[in-house]
Amino acid sequence: MKKYLILFFSLALFVGCKDKDADKKDRLYLKEIPVKGKTIEWFYYSLIGNTTADFVLLYDPVNDKNDTIIKSTNLKDVNLSGNNIILLFYGKPEKYSEPITVKSNIAGFNIKVDTTAVFTGYKRRESYLKK
Repeated sequence: MKKYLILFFSLALFVGCKDKDADKKDRLYLKEIPVKGKTIEWFYYSLIGNTTADFVLLYDPVNDKNDTIIKSTNLKDVNLSGNNIILLFYGKPEKYSEPITVKSNIAGFNIKVDTTAVFTGYKRRESYLKK
C-alpha cells in the first residue's frame, strides 16, 4: 500500500509540474508590437475547427507577466497609436457569438475599440511560431 501511495503522489507531482513556457510554444502569432519595454502580442492557439479565439496580451518581459487585453473571435486587427491600443472588430466585440466587455485601459495604455471592420470573406491568416 505504501508503494502505491508513493507512486500516486509522485505521479501527481509530475503531472502538476508544467513547463511555464509550454503554452507559448503552441501560440500562432499574428502580430507583435514592441512598446515601452513591453510587447503587445496577438495570437491564437489552434487551426482545428472553424473558429478559434484570438488573444491579445500585453507582455512585460522584465516581470515575465502577461496582462490580457482581450479574448475574442471577431477581431480583425490590432494597432498602436501613441498611448492607445486600437482593436478593430467585425462589429461589436464578441467571443463565440457572446458579447464581451473591453477594458478601457491597461498598464497605462488606453484601449480604443473600432467596430467598423467590414467582412469581405474568409481569408487565410498568416501566422508564425516564435523560436
